[in-house]
Amino acid sequence: MKLLTAAFVLVLSSACSYGITPKEALRLLKENSLDLKIAKEEVEKSSLKLEETKRGFFPQISLTGSFSENYQNLPKGWDQNYQLGVKVNAEPINFQRFTQLKIDKVGKEASKEAFSEELLNQAYLVLKALYQVAANEKRVRFKKENLKASQEILKASEKKYKEGLVMITDLLKARSELEKAKGELSQAENDLRQSFNNLNQLLDFKLKSQEKVEVNFQTKMPSLKVNELIKEALNNRPEVKKAKLEVKRSSLQVEFEKRALRPTVDLNLSLTRSGTTFLPKEKSFSGGVSLNFPVFDSGLTRTKVLLAGKDRKIALLKLKKVENSVKTEVLNAVSQVKSAYATLKSAKSYLDFSYKAYKRVLKEYKLGVSDIVSLMQAFQNLKNAQENYVNSLLNYNLSVLLLRKSTGELLKEVKN
Repeated sequence: MKLLTAAFVLVLSSACSYGITPKEALRLLKENSLDLKIAKEEVEKSSLKLEETKRGFFPQISLTGSFSENYQNLPKGWDQNYQLGVKVNAEPINFQRFTQLKIDKVGKEASKEAFSEELLNQAYLVLKALYQVAANEKRVRFKKENLKASQEILKASEKKYKEGLVMITDLLKARSELEKAKGELSQAENDLRQSFNNLNQLLDFKLKSQEKVEVNFQTKMPSLKVNELIKEALNNRPEVKKAKLEVKRSSLQVEFEKRALRPTVDLNLSLTRSGTTFLPKEKSFSGGVSLNFPVFDSGLTRTKVLLAGKDRKIALLKLKKVENSVKTEVLNAVSQVKSAYATLKSAKSYLDFSYKAYKRVLKEYKLGVSDIVSLMQAFQNLKNAQENYVNSLLNYNLSVLLLRKSTGELLKEVKN
């Protein structure tokens, strides 16, 4: 995996600073992604939930005040009564709340893993979009080269036509090919703009319009050790960590339900002034401790414990399912890397031979030993080879990126 990491670092490195690099794209992602901002709010929300449970152990203070006027009888008239007081209530011992604290702590950790999962997914999408923009830039460069080649073919056919060596058909075919090249270039430029917009959307449109990207495509095969990759994935992937935390949370939920029959202790203190004047002077103090010890609830707690136990079994099964899913992702990614690499090698050879064949037929056409049909066929083969090469190059680098995502190595790099 170290060799894979080193190879991928080369892809993320840059020698110049004029374009958007993968490192810069990831920085903009962490600063501007709306999905990551939502995930951060969820983490803060879980922290507040934990704080809410802690505050349940703190005393609650309340002020009271009352005024009443009673009509006793005709000679005495009205009887006024004022009352002011302060009350303090606390529940220092609540075994269910003790367990709830543990549950909330697990929930906080789970929300952090959920954030890491979202960060990993968004980083993958951003780098994938970045590669697509880079591939489209390469397509545009090929299309511009093809436009120049079409102009060269037209120039050669015009010369041969003026010399009376070919018929008007050659000239028409050459002009048709030139117009076709212009249309292909226009379409490639449109694809480039759209892919850039897709990238910019992931970054909340923080990039300038049509800003260039700087990506070094990888063309070498990394060393792949499947068992090590799977082990690394199970240790790194936030989905696995989150599923393990869910098992822990469900276990604590069983404990929480069991503690419904545990005692609770309440403390209360009060100071009251009462009398017939606005500021009464008669003081009274009260305080007490109450012990609540439920002993029978008609089997309600037992049923809740059984339900929580089922949730725990479900959580264990889900954990196993997630682990199997991660293993499958790694295995499929490794297979895809191998296949994409073989396709890339073939596409590179196809491109090299097609370029040589085109140059040879073009020279022969200029010398008059080849016809326009052979030249157009060689030119079309070259264009097909170019498109095939760009697609293969993109697919191979995306397969390596997917492997980095499936093992969780990409997450480490994003966080650093």
